Amino acid sequence: MNIGKGSFFCIVGPNGSGKSTLLRVISAALKPQEGAVYLDGRSINGIKHRSIAGMLSFVPQNTSLEFDFKVSDVVLMGRYPYINKLRGETGKDFEIAEKAMEYTNTTHLKDRSFMELSGGERQRVILAQAFAQDTDILILDEPVSHLDLQHQVEILNLIKKMCVDRKLTAITVLHDLNLASAYGDYIVMMKAGAIMRQGTPFETLTAAGIKEIFDTDVYVSVSPVGNKPYIYALTKPNIDKKGIRVHVICGGGSGSDIISRLCSEGFDLSSGVLAIGDLDWKISKENDMQIAEEVPFVGISGEAYAKNKELAMAADAIVLTGLYLGKSNLKNLELLLEKDLENKPLFILEDESFAARDYTGGDACRMYEMIKFRNNSILTDSKVLKEEIIKAVETHGESKE
Repeated sequence: MNIGKGSFFCIVGPNGSGKSTLLRVISAALKPQEGAVYLDGRSINGIKHRSIAGMLSFVPQNTSLEFDFKVSDVVLMGRYPYINKLRGETGKDFEIAEKAMEYTNTTHLKDRSFMELSGGERQRVILAQAFAQDTDILILDEPVSHLDLQHQVEILNLIKKMCVDRKLTAITVLHDLNLASAYGDYIVMMKAGAIMRQGTPFETLTAAGIKEIFDTDVYVSVSPVGNKPYIYALTKPNIDKKGIRVHVICGGGSGSDIISRLCSEGFDLSSGVLAIGDLDWKISKENDMQIAEEVPFVGISGEAYAKNKELAMAADAIVLTGLYLGKSNLKNLELLLEKDLENKPLFILEDESFAARDYTGGDACRMYEMIKFRNNSILTDSKVLKEEIIKAVETHGESKE
């Protein structure tokens, strides 16, 4: 593999895949059994350790120290490659250490004992030490794995800023694939001591790639922040089914939370009519639901309408979510006025904003008022939907008997 200057380079893989060992080989802490590491065309194993320390700095996974020091002394240790043993630290060394502490927001800690610091504070101090080393390459072994979200983002932002401001090359092991995607310019995926895939986040962090490396089923979307792949674990616990089928009329993401919640409660679900690629369509696909679907922007065809009615008829109850309505999906409301469905329990998730979601010139509002006053309509909210469905289905079953 080739690591380009000024890039944020991420290594990912399961536990025991060789990520930390690879970092130790790259930093010359370990000599490779075969192959070689070249730094600017020179084999790194032919370079003296003191010289290597002037070219690359290493931030280990474990930030504890055997002996206690003041924070300022820990940061000054980063100047080791440049300090003359007889002369000691110079004014320049102190100045660079001060700047490193300013950059990592640790100046206020400089007189504190390192052992007294929190995990996030220690991590920032060790990062300041690495910055004080003033190298062009920074190697980090899981720098944020034990930190809370605030400190994870703070430290990764800091490293990314160094890559941009100083053309620093960061080589980082990360466990969180979404953090690797958000910050990484280039991803290396390891498994069983071998590099299996490498490339940009879009080239590597695919559902197939993650399945191959981690043996886990995921769904990969695109984050609206940063335009990078975003990975969702497909959680499918073995849940006892309730034997109740619910058809969800939704669209545009209005049904996503309801679908996820009812699926996790053991209901059998279907949905429609949904445009292919719609967020609710994707959630329905992930949950292996039957869907009445349609090509986007063409309106609901007779075939899609018939499928929607078929699914609604087969359900024990119907749920209408707070979807936006236009001419293209108005037939989703028309369905709910069908005589064949007048005895089917219909749950309307009322949020008093229907008029604001009506883009049909009032047709949807008029239809909605008619639907609300049908005998089978039940106005409710998502917090009690599960209990309401079970109660209505049981009552409906008893009345039919």
